[in-house]
Amino acid sequence: MLVLALLAIGVPIVVWFLWRANELFYVSVRDGKLLLVRGRVPVSLMQAFADAVIEPTIARGSIRAYRTERGGQLSCGGDIPEGREQRMRNAFMLYPSAQLRSAPRIGRPTLGQVMGIAWLAWMLDRRS
Repeated sequence: MLVLALLAIGVPIVVWFLWRANELFYVSVRDGKLLLVRGRVPVSLMQAFADAVIEPTIARGSIRAYRTERGGQLSCGGDIPEGREQRMRNAFMLYPSAQLRSAPRIGRPTLGQVMGIAWLAWMLDRRS
């Protein structure tokens, strides 16, 4: 019985970590503001993303980057329209993966950022 309980808990955790293994970063968007939830993003790339979501304001969305054989791939979700997503992809392609890996870490991360959970990261965000 204990083995089944451990499998029931352990397997989803392993799948969750494997699913995120190729993720470079995850940025959450709320009301035109950005919050880095996981990973590293150069300041200038984050500013390009901020410019893309501010006018007209994007209510909710997500920006994720993944490792690929050719470098990286950016995908957006939520209320981000295709035109703005393409604008962010164009900015993202200017950054080689080495520059993404050498970007600064999140300074004083919240519990939500440590755990990689967007809603908790927003709730504990110190900027607001």
